[in-house]
Amino acid sequence: MQTDKKILFAIAGLILCCIIGFGFYSPGLLSSPSGMKDFPAQTGMSQPSVVTPKDNVTITINPIPEYMAGETFAINGTTTLPVGEVLDIALIKEPFHTTKCDPGKFCGAGTYSTIVSSGLDNNTWSLNLNTSGFTEGGYDIWVLARYNPNTSIHAGLLLKKS
Repeated sequence: MQTDKKILFAIAGLILCCIIGFGFYSPGLLSSPSGMKDFPAQTGMSQPSVVTPKDNVTITINPIPEYMAGETFAINGTTTLPVGEVLDIALIKEPFHTTKCDPGKFCGAGTYSTIVSSGLDNNTWSLNLNTSGFTEGGYDIWVLARYNPNTSIHAGLLLKKS
């Protein structure tokens, strides 16, 4: 459990460093005056997103509808990464609190991994997410290319009370 938290914090730190670095090196390219990108409010539906870093790797996340806490469903998308590459997926409860929780309960953060597969037009990725033990509310989802850390994408998930 301690290792999972260390990995999650390392991923979150990497994401923050990339966002801050992008803000310093790309003035005027971002929408807000502070240099940080504004994220829309959680609505339960995420818009398809694309992040294209300098090496032209693309990852997308398909729209995620609202689900009931406790359901199992797929989060998926496409990528230009080659088949066999590893994607790491981090889920963070909004707002994030580091609290001790009971066994079988989601403690506010978790990391998962999936492998890129072959698709018809683009390569695809998918993660079957079992939300047993999750509580209702909003979650941030970050998808990162494990061996290409400059490539990440963000989406939101809204779980309703079961």
